[in-house]
Amino acid sequence: MKIEHSDGQRASHFISEANMSGDSSSPVETFLIDSDGVLTYSKGFDLTSFGHHPGPSSGLSVFDLFRDDPELIAVIKRALDGEQIIDEVSIEDRVFSTTYSPVFDLNGKVQNVIGVSYDVTESKRAPEILKKSEFRLRTLFNSAHDAIFTMNNGTFIDCNDATLRIFQCEKHQIVGQTPIRFSTPTQPDGRPSEDAAMEKINAVLKGKAQFFEWRHIRFDGTPFDAEVSLNRLDLKDEVQIQAIVRDVSERKKSEEEHKRLAMVANTTTNMVVLSDGDGKIEWVNPAFTRITGYTLQEVLGKKPGSFLRGPETDPDVVNFMRSMTAQGLGFKDVELINYNKEGKPYWVSIEVQPLLDTTGKVIQFIAVQSDISERKATQQALLVQNDDLHKINTELDRFVYSASHDLRAPIASLLGLIEVARIEKDKENLEQLLDLQKKTLLRLDHFIRDIVDHSRNTRLTVESEEVNFESIVNEVFEQLQFMDNVSKIKRTVTISQDGPFHTALTRLEIILKNLISNAIKYADLRKDDPALEVVVSSNANSAEISVRDNGEGIPTDARSRIFEMFYRASANGSGSGLGLYIVKEAVEKIGGTITVHSEYGKGTQFVVTLPSLAPTMQAT
Repeated sequence: MKIEHSDGQRASHFISEANMSGDSSSPVETFLIDSDGVLTYSKGFDLTSFGHHPGPSSGLSVFDLFRDDPELIAVIKRALDGEQIIDEVSIEDRVFSTTYSPVFDLNGKVQNVIGVSYDVTESKRAPEILKKSEFRLRTLFNSAHDAIFTMNNGTFIDCNDATLRIFQCEKHQIVGQTPIRFSTPTQPDGRPSEDAAMEKINAVLKGKAQFFEWRHIRFDGTPFDAEVSLNRLDLKDEVQIQAIVRDVSERKKSEEEHKRLAMVANTTTNMVVLSDGDGKIEWVNPAFTRITGYTLQEVLGKKPGSFLRGPETDPDVVNFMRSMTAQGLGFKDVELINYNKEGKPYWVSIEVQPLLDTTGKVIQFIAVQSDISERKATQQALLVQNDDLHKINTELDRFVYSASHDLRAPIASLLGLIEVARIEKDKENLEQLLDLQKKTLLRLDHFIRDIVDHSRNTRLTVESEEVNFESIVNEVFEQLQFMDNVSKIKRTVTISQDGPFHTALTRLEIILKNLISNAIKYADLRKDDPALEVVVSSNANSAEISVRDNGEGIPTDARSRIFEMFYRASANGSGSGLGLYIVKEAVEKIGGTITVHSEYGKGTQFVVTLPSLAPTMQAT
């Protein structure tokens, strides 16, 4: 552009027009340089656009102002030589564009140079920003984990890398194809894929975004489940559809697995407890509620140990479980006594396993508890039976040894007496021999009776029936009326029975017969008043039986052994050593206790305490 003016006023008028026509959104600086390089006019000109410190500029020579900027001086000289120049300069983070336009006089000589400077930073940055934005979008497009592709008229026109990975194909194998090529013939609801796809495409073209589940196939025909999002893209000259496809086949598989596990957890007879990383309950199955009595709402957010423990819960086992879970470790086959809502104990076998996140941090614990109360009861019964068998075997060994001796001794004695009787001619001596044989046989009979009593006590079940103590005590004394020296002993019987009392009658007879016969057998006939006292006091709940005598008494060193099988505390007796053993066994069989108080030479007292048992139902 060549501008010709006759004087400086016209040049100033031109500058005013330049200022008025400038872009109001961009700062504009104007200046006028005369032919000698002196700034004769400036508006807003503070040297910023030239990279110098701002300050007054009119009346100064540009050659002095910019002596350190030879490139700028060269530009100004070219303008003063008549060349119109447009120059750009970057100052810090801003870009300025300056136009130098020479103004000629009528003779064609440069009279002035008009300068107009614009801040063009934003306009310069716009393409770069657009380029970066496009790069970021393309990066996001290709780095997305979901398949992203665009369609035009129902045909794929572009896709990202994830599309190729999910559909397992090359780009040329999907671009140009339709969604039907990568769909099963029908969807899970039975509808043809082509009809369903067109319905979704038409809806999104009308501006209604679509989100739905779809059964796709990979390039090789392998089906997989997906979530699909369709959106309309309005471009300058066309309308496209953007599709985002997420492969959810693994999630679906996991969901199905969770459903199966949930069904198992809800139907199993074992208790299942799901807790958070701190051990606080998040979920329990119906079996937990059925066995413990607690609902999910009652235990949510609580730790199981805060309401399931009780007096018989082993603290060592509890500490072990706490230690393991605190370390994020699991355990199994831990047996413990828990208590239900009603306070009743039950045995459980517990297995706990931690669930970890991707960093290895425990996020949940799953506990499976099996009610093993019946198994524990069976084990306990087996232990008791084993103890009983061990006891029986021990007793059997002792019994065989002692019984063989106690049975053979009377027999040997009888055989000897018979041989003596064969050769004895004196009738009086024969009578004595017969008396000795009778005593031997009575001793053998007594021993056999003890064996029978022992067998009955061991073998018979406890059958409870109502007892009349007065009647049964009298019957026992009748059975023992022919014992030696029974007529020499003063007998006292006191019965105080308040209400019905139930127990095993057969065992009660064994207890009374043995205690009373012992008192008779070991009576001290050297005393002036040998005595035997039987006192019974009972009510509907319990009974106490006392058998006291003033006989020989029991030596101190023998008291701890009198209830042992075949133990004889007195050398004067002819008993089998089974009597008190049978008494103790019978007392314990019907839930009672027996104590003894004795002073050697003064007498003995046995006290038996029995509970009243529930009557046994008789079959009709």
